[in-house]
Amino acid sequence: MQPIRESPDAGVVGAVPPRRHPIRAVALLQVLAAAGYGVWLWLGLALLLGLGQPGRSGTLVPLALGAVLVGAAPLLACLRVPGLTQWHGWQPRPGHRPTRSALTALLTWLPVLAVAGLAHGDNSFWVTRLAGATLMLCCLVSLSQATHDDRATLPAPLQRATALLPASRITTATYTGGLWMWLSVLTQQGAFQDGRGAYLWALLLLALALGLGLLESGMWQSLRGEPEAATGEAASRHRFPARLLAALLTYALPCTALLLGGATGHLAAAAVAAASALLGQMLERQLYESALADAAAQPPATARVH
Repeated sequence: MQPIRESPDAGVVGAVPPRRHPIRAVALLQVLAAAGYGVWLWLGLALLLGLGQPGRSGTLVPLALGAVLVGAAPLLACLRVPGLTQWHGWQPRPGHRPTRSALTALLTWLPVLAVAGLAHGDNSFWVTRLAGATLMLCCLVSLSQATHDDRATLPAPLQRATALLPASRITTATYTGGLWMWLSVLTQQGAFQDGRGAYLWALLLLALALGLGLLESGMWQSLRGEPEAATGEAASRHRFPARLLAALLTYALPCTALLLGGATGHLAAAAVAAASALLGQMLERQLYESALADAAAQPPATARVH
């Protein structure tokens, strides 16, 4: 999604292009897309298990919400907005072939259309459940493929340091998408009808927040553990306040809103939680991608500094 720039190694076979510092708008669109895939993941799982909300609106509203979140990036790329002309490394215009991750993301829209066409009543029809399972699977594959392509541009040591990145991206999508799904349900119903179900939903999101925090901590530790990724104590101290703010926005504020929502949920708390997690993840992704760019620009280390 970042603009193409010429590299000194552009003509060298097998050369890895230099990694650029992320643009804030690009990071925001990536987090929006992850949240959209997360909404579709939860919707597909609900349809598969027969736990979806009754009526067409219970399916179409989260489906449309995910479409808005996921579709923002390709729409801006098609409009050729400066700095946002690429989508999954592909420029959507004549003469440019889509990359594997872009093609996978495009294929994800097929089960979206299938679910939209099959949504009716209590959604207990087996074909609807199959479409939901396909939607969930396509979202997982799309997230995994995009992460694989991102890691493929890194040097081998940094690929080892980012081994937890696929799990982190999927957990991020599930967590942020779950918060947006929570907001979607409250927008339609005003409150959860089943207090026990609301508590279970909140506990599940809290568990995902804990898991995501552990994964992100492990990723930063792995990045600092590689000699090629050593960017110095000054750089680490420089990023610490921003990382703390990202953690507060991603975990503290949304989890507090979940706990204060009560047994029936609260629309304002859900809106604050979803927006806060989105901003926190945007900042976290920008910081981590910036650290990767700095690490990739370092000359190969010959010995580990203790």
